[in-house]
Amino acid sequence: MDAWHVTLLSMFVLLAVSLAAMTWLVLREQRIRERAGLREWTAGLALQTLAWPLFAVPTSVLGGTVQAIACALLVAGYAAMLRALLRSLPSTPARTSWSWALVYLPALVLLLALLVPDQGPEKRIAMFWTAALLTVLLSVRAPLRRGGRRPWPERALVVLFVGAALVCLYRLAEQGWNPQSGPTFGAGITPGQQMALAYFLVAPVFATFAFLLLQLERQQRWLEGLAAEDALTGIHNRRAFFELAQRRLARTRDDGLAALLMIDVDGFKAVNDAHGHAAGDGVLASVAARLRAAMREGEVVGRFGGDEFCMLLTGGGIGDAAERADRLRAQVAAYPPVVDGVATAVTLSIGIAHVREGREPDLDALLAMADRRLYLAKRAGRNRVIDRDVEVALPAPA
Repeated sequence: MDAWHVTLLSMFVLLAVSLAAMTWLVLREQRIRERAGLREWTAGLALQTLAWPLFAVPTSVLGGTVQAIACALLVAGYAAMLRALLRSLPSTPARTSWSWALVYLPALVLLLALLVPDQGPEKRIAMFWTAALLTVLLSVRAPLRRGGRRPWPERALVVLFVGAALVCLYRLAEQGWNPQSGPTFGAGITPGQQMALAYFLVAPVFATFAFLLLQLERQQRWLEGLAAEDALTGIHNRRAFFELAQRRLARTRDDGLAALLMIDVDGFKAVNDAHGHAAGDGVLASVAARLRAAMREGEVVGRFGGDEFCMLLTGGGIGDAAERADRLRAQVAAYPPVVDGVATAVTLSIGIAHVREGREPDLDALLAMADRRLYLAKRAGRNRVIDRDVEVALPAPA
């Protein structure tokens, strides 16, 4: 066995080890969405691991059918890996549902074309590289079109697959100007064939490491999201709200246009007493959904604790925060949350603190001011918005 055979065998062993590691991870993964992506990547590695030994079968066996199957398996393996990459990117369910047929189509067409009798090996090789090139181009188009900042493992995967497309293009061009009947693993093998063989054995191994790092990064973001999310309402918890609000206020230092809202759900205790804690939880979740719907880009909403919420509004002119808060209050009063088919009458009291133009934003001072004005709103009879320090008259006794 010469050095070239030893090199190919070593690469194949690395591919098999990667397959074993991915299989183990699939068995351990609990989340359905992540397992689906890992499973498809593992299927791609399995198809490629199965395809390479079949290439060693002489073309005289079964009239070259085994070679045709090997080619189709190799192309399908890359299609599966690229599909797994698509699963890891933000995409619409519709795109994910139909893309499998488009991605796997070149492998299926290749298999059918290679099974046609009386074709020369040069033509078969050209068809193989054409199918491989189409598979990579069809699959990698979505990652290339996606905007925004990419994590570096995703960028590494895109580079690897773009490299695969360039290798396919080069081999297809080489097959045009210097037709080959297949590598002989001897002096007759061309540099292009050596590069293609090495790349398509090594690239899946490196791509697997990058894919695993991408999954690890996604899981880290998911865990951070859980730590920052209020379990009941799905909006930011108190700690996460403070951290995000501090960063947003730092960005508004130049224009100073920002307002902090402290929001309290009036009548919440009565809902709990009359309908139970499950209904009370439903009311809080419904109010949180209304607050989230009222947000604009760059704004922050969070649950302060109990039946209190916070919102940081940015942009807009003087009085815009009070107008938006009053619209929100009126909406909740006019359309009370519906829990288990029953409308639960609650209202909102809101206190507003504005960032004064030309002054350094101080979140603690804003919270204290907004909380004081919320107290004034509740003292004045609830279901109202107060955005300045005023004297309020106590409501007449019932």
